[in-house]
Amino acid sequence: MRTGNREPIQRCLKPRRHKLALLTFAGLLAPVYFIPPALAAVINGPRLLTVGVAVAGIVVLMTYVIMPLLSHLAAGWLLEKSSSKSQVCGE
Repeated sequence: MRTGNREPIQRCLKPRRHKLALLTFAGLLAPVYFIPPALAAVINGPRLLTVGVAVAGIVVLMTYVIMPLLSHLAAGWLLEKSSSKSQVCGE
């Protein structure tokens, strides 16, 4: 039985789902309010094209700009310790 090169079990805190939902809601408010009307004024095509371009833009913004920024700003609140046992990462 070898006990040599074992990696320690990494412990982490997982954000609560309701906190992630609130953060996502807050992140979506401005883009959903401003981007579709702005694109509708620029794109004079079918509504489906305008909506598709707007959704694609919002997904890119949420993935690479808004959620990383909001997650960083709200990290203390998002990852605060709860009274339950800490969970193993990846479960």
